[in-house]
Amino acid sequence: MQEYRCFFWDFDGTLYDTYEGIVRAVRKGMDEMGLAHSDADILPLLKTTLRQACLALAGQDRADELLSHYFMHAQDEGPESMKPFPGCAETLRGVVEAGGVNFLYTHRNNTALEALKNDGLIDLFRDFITYEAGFPDKPAPDALNWIIDLHRLDRRECVMIGDRIIDAQAGRNAGIAGALYDPDGFFRPEDADFVFKRLEDIPEKLMQGC
Repeated sequence: MQEYRCFFWDFDGTLYDTYEGIVRAVRKGMDEMGLAHSDADILPLLKTTLRQACLALAGQDRADELLSHYFMHAQDEGPESMKPFPGCAETLRGVVEAGGVNFLYTHRNNTALEALKNDGLIDLFRDFITYEAGFPDKPAPDALNWIIDLHRLDRRECVMIGDRIIDAQAGRNAGIAGALYDPDGFFRPEDADFVFKRLEDIPEKLMQGC
């Protein structure tokens, strides 16, 4: 049975519950553009990509405009809008205590690292990839390939964990496993190699062999 020890974690919607602030920033942008919205419609769209969500909400001609408004309002969201999910700290510590290693791979900027520092979680990671690194977005495998090669990791022991299909696809495109944290049931079992509803189940299952 395959055992995993190198865990690549997405940030937004995976380790940290940040969607309330993301939805709020999108809604503010839509308000400024005179676009109708409802909370129930926005969150499922964000489970694709931000650009795809903006295309669905604003149309081809105005998607870039909505993206611009979103990024402006997202900057206003303070640390209070970034809270670790229940079980986040225990999950990350569980990986380390069992002899594994954690890496962060997020499209978010260095505010993700600031949040991890504020919550005392930064030392549970060996390395980080944020927006500032300049890699192509997921599902491109470039960032994962770079850090795997840098740390000379065995791809058979690596898994990418996120809350969107592009996270699992990025893992598969890098020749590693892809897993989804999906507490609200957005996805199907076939959308990734593994689908989890609880963070705490991830190291428990993947480090003991599937």
